Amino acid sequence: MQVEPELDRVQPETKDENMILLTGFEPFTTGQGLELTHNPTADIARAVAEELEDVMGAVLPVSYQETRRTLEAHFESLRPRAWVGLGFAPHRTQIDIETIALNVEHAVRPDNDGDQPFMRPIIEGAPLAYQTRLDLTTAIADFAEHGVEAFPCLHAGAFLCNQTFYLGCHRVASIASMQVAAFIHVPPMDNYERFAAGLKRCLQRL
Repeated sequence: MQVEPELDRVQPETKDENMILLTGFEPFTTGQGLELTHNPTADIARAVAEELEDVMGAVLPVSYQETRRTLEAHFESLRPRAWVGLGFAPHRTQIDIETIALNVEHAVRPDNDGDQPFMRPIIEGAPLAYQTRLDLTTAIADFAEHGVEAFPCLHAGAFLCNQTFYLGCHRVASIASMQVAAFIHVPPMDNYERFAAGLKRCLQRL
């Protein structure tokens, strides 16, 4: 597997060298056909950002075209030193911290705008994959401190979670001021407070 080569990294002018961007998603229809009317990651991103001074929360659309445009606009306007994306995974049973971002977008169901790509590269000519620079061991320990089990996961699929993860990792490889890109899949929970507490600790370490 081709994984993150050494690239010349550009140093842009930064707005806030300490800024962390935290994103969730709007509702969507899952690959298994479950139509969501609410996406808890949007609430988590907003709530956690309100409690941490150097964290900006944002909610992304579920559209291959618009998600990319929105995320990259946030990257350009905020110039964050780190980005953490949250994705709701209603068919998963555990918190998964993604390890590998793949340069492919592929959908078994259309996105919210009707786009259904077939094995389409996210960035033509870019590496097949990137590995997150998040310290997985430390992140897992941060969640464990708050009674939450989190696990490393090989990759984030090929839907919008993976698209954003790849775009974040590509920026880390290209722009010197951005140091970490990470993605966490969140399963259904009765209460997200302990997850949010562990996430806050993880962001504070970044």
